[in-house]
This record gives sequence, structure tokens and C-alpha cells, in this order.
Amino acid sequence: MNIASAATSTFAPWTDEPSARPNRRKIRARIGGLHCSLCTGTIEKALGRMPGVDKVAVSLTHEQALVEYDPAVARPEQFLQTLRDIGYTISDPRKLRPFEEEERDLVREARRFVLAVVLSGAAIPIIADPAVGWIGFLPALVCLSLGAFVSLVLRSTGFWIATASATGLAVMSSALLYLNLEHSRHDIRRS
Repeated sequence: MNIASAATSTFAPWTDEPSARPNRRKIRARIGGLHCSLCTGTIEKALGRMPGVDKVAVSLTHEQALVEYDPAVARPEQFLQTLRDIGYTISDPRKLRPFEEEERDLVREARRFVLAVVLSGAAIPIIADPAVGWIGFLPALVCLSLGAFVSLVLRSTGFWIATASATGLAVMSSALLYLNLEHSRHDIRRS
């Protein structure tokens, strides 16, 4: 046995499950790239036609396949290679993160995004120059649109939080624009 085959034999991106039938085994593999019932049908047909495969069940919701087979005839590596050959990816079921952990990461990223928008909103009115005409008020419009965008991003956290955040960003942008206008007027008077 060479080193490459030894390395692949220790990595098993599937889980073994007991079979009710004697001399049969079952494996469960996580599949990426499933989009519709046509995908599940394609996988069931491709694996079901392989020698030694008794039964194939693909779950679109859980993105996984359960294959019952005769270990004397077929090997799990063959099933996984067939899945790759027809365009699907295989995930290691032991390395998948729980939904709650992914949701926490998304919430954290949403907060970071909102903070970045707030800081950007704070910078935009500072560069506004009302002396150049209507285009000088464009930063205020950008800040208001960022406020609406923040409201959409935070909508899942609750209506009042999203509304308060968007309103806070609009008030901050308006205050900075007002201060910029006053500073410009003061500069004009001194000239």
C-alpha cells in the first residue's frame, strides 16, 4: 500500500450506519450543490445503477444521501467519486458547524457591517461642500440611503431596533451635514 492510498483510507467523508439486512452496510454522506428534486433524482439514479448498491435515498432538505450497499462488491469511495464526477461536492459530516453557531456568526457580521456603515456615514457629510451647489448635498442623500440599507439589514433583529438604528444614522448624518453647512457659512463670512 502506498502513502497516497493510506492517506485516503484514513479520511472518510461519510458516516457509517447499521443496516437491517445481513452482509450489507449503509453510509450517509453530506452533499453540496443540491438545488431541486431533479438533483436528488440524478443522484439516486447515478448511485442506484452502480454494482452492489441496493438502495439510495437522497434528502434535499438535509443535503445528504443514504446508501445501502454490499461491501463485498462496492466501496464508499466509489460512490463519492461518482457524486464528484456528476458535479456535486462532498462535505465531511464531522466538520459541519451547527446552525446556531453559523447564525451567531451572521449576527456578528451584521453588527460589524452596521458599524462600518455608521462610520462611513459619519465621514460622508464631513466632505460635503454646499458651496458647489446641489451636488454638495449628495452626501446627505447617500447617508439617508445608507440608513435605509441598515434598516433592511437589521430588520431580522426587530422592527424597533432597525428603525432606531436607521433613524440614529439619519440624525447623525443630518447633524454632521448641518455642522458642515455652518462651518462653510462661517468661512464665507470671514472671507
